[in-house]
Amino acid sequence: MTFTNETFSQFMEESLYGEQGFYTLGGGAGRSRDYLTSPEVGDLFGRVVASYIDNWYDNLETDQPALVIDAGCGPGALAASVARSNMKNATMINYLLVDRSPVHLKTCEERLSAMTTEFTWSLHSKIPECELPTLVIANELLDNLVFNIGYADETYMTFKPDEIDSVLLGMDAYAHFGVFKNIDNLSRANVPLDIGHFLIPLHTGIAQWFEELSIATSNVSSLSLLFFDYMKSVQDFEDGNWLRLYANNKRIVGIDEVLDALRAGIVGDITTDIIKEDLHVILDIEGFSRIKFENQSQWLTGQGVDAWCGESARSASSYDLLKTWVDSDSGSAREQDFTKERDILTETTGLGAFTVITAKREI
Repeated sequence: MTFTNETFSQFMEESLYGEQGFYTLGGGAGRSRDYLTSPEVGDLFGRVVASYIDNWYDNLETDQPALVIDAGCGPGALAASVARSNMKNATMINYLLVDRSPVHLKTCEERLSAMTTEFTWSLHSKIPECELPTLVIANELLDNLVFNIGYADETYMTFKPDEIDSVLLGMDAYAHFGVFKNIDNLSRANVPLDIGHFLIPLHTGIAQWFEELSIATSNVSSLSLLFFDYMKSVQDFEDGNWLRLYANNKRIVGIDEVLDALRAGIVGDITTDIIKEDLHVILDIEGFSRIKFENQSQWLTGQGVDAWCGESARSASSYDLLKTWVDSDSGSAREQDFTKERDILTETTGLGAFTVITAKREI
């Protein structure tokens, strides 16, 4: 298989979402499956998210229902944890589970149908048209949206801003995301002129997804985002370790290594880090403000995760904690050990390094 700038996103689309695609056939997150994300560690992550939903709804200052969209919901681990959290505003929430995989949606239906859920829920293959105040939650969705591969210095076009304020005086050149041709003055997405000649992901899939979200929520007066994903500045992509392939709880890292594995027929989850500057541009285009980036450890701490936990020495490494968790037997002791879950979720060399993005769009 030959990968080019024009064909990699098409290959990725077919590999992940085609008739025999990785996600189409039900691959994804879960214990003893292809990889683990924060909701699969245990119920603590979902409890914190449920508390966040409660606070979000309270801040709407309404007595009307609101929507929570679980975008890229997978097999429903987050929704199930939220359902078990005794969320105080649950009866006011319509919870929409959205996933392109019919296998995942069937698993979600079976999972939630077997539970007592105080919120109403429904299944969707794409985001439906919305009118109520909406919170979109996406845990590791953006890194699975298709991308092409190009060179940083060819993708970021240099320009001079239309206006240069006092903070920018003395800096005579800037750069911007190359997917959009109409951006020429977004100063906060600046990239050094001498960025270098190295490969980066071109986030065409993310751009398209946001356009689809914008259309589906065009009548929503208050739209909030809560995203969890690996993200870093474009300068940090030079090492090539941004391209990864997950299969059977194994990880292949690096551009050459992943492309060689794909050529050899290895099937798995193709994923990438997200370029932070690119997301700034996309969010700005779509009219979002109050944009905040922090790591998952900071976000969980800020949301009061310690209230569910006792003290912990945090002596084990992130890898050892997570491996012990995956290999352990499930049971009431494991489910209630929120201190251990907290340590796994906040470890800054592991899941705690995820970037958490919050933003709001009001009409």
